[in-house]
Amino acid sequence: MSCPAGNGSAWPLARALAVEPDVLLLDEPLGALDLKLRRAMQDELKAIQRQIGTTFVHVTHDQEEAMAIADRIVVMNAGRIEDQGPPARIYRTPATLFTADFMGEMNHIPAKFDAGSARSALGALPADGQDGQAAVICIRPEAFRDSPGALDTGPCTIRDIAFFGTHIRAHLQPDAAPDLTLVAHLPPDRTAAPGDTIRLYADHDAASVFAAED
Repeated sequence: MSCPAGNGSAWPLARALAVEPDVLLLDEPLGALDLKLRRAMQDELKAIQRQIGTTFVHVTHDQEEAMAIADRIVVMNAGRIEDQGPPARIYRTPATLFTADFMGEMNHIPAKFDAGSARSALGALPADGQDGQAAVICIRPEAFRDSPGALDTGPCTIRDIAFFGTHIRAHLQPDAAPDLTLVAHLPPDRTAAPGDTIRLYADHDAASVFAAED
């Protein structure tokens, strides 16, 4: 049984659950709500599902909503399953480049496979691939930190910043790769301004490597 996208009312959901379905399809049920109400309803849907035990198939294009609600995420691309698994695994170690990009903001660092590694201007990571083949090292903005790691941005110029409350979102231009723009999440209390120089690092287990797509 399906439950159409709602306008914030609980009645469509209550009517659908009244017949005790084995599976309930929720098609973008929270899409029309503002952010605060949407998050409250995410918690409510999880509580209802756990209480009644009915399987919910929740369709959404909101990656944060999927991770907040789901026990298992299935990422679809043109009708084909790209990846499936628990939210933390899908987000941290995506199986495909499409999944990596779909599940939130991602930095792409150009690299090449060489002798069991993916080598880039910012460092090398262990990776299997055909020597000489183009690769992409993917790393999320929040994975960057100050202490040394396998990936080293080297000196970077901060191009612009935006304050998001929980973090500062910064666009960085590495000296070692001037055509590359990185996005990094800095601590909210960090002093940062456009034109400043900064150097960040990331551990190898915070990054994913894929063959480059045409």
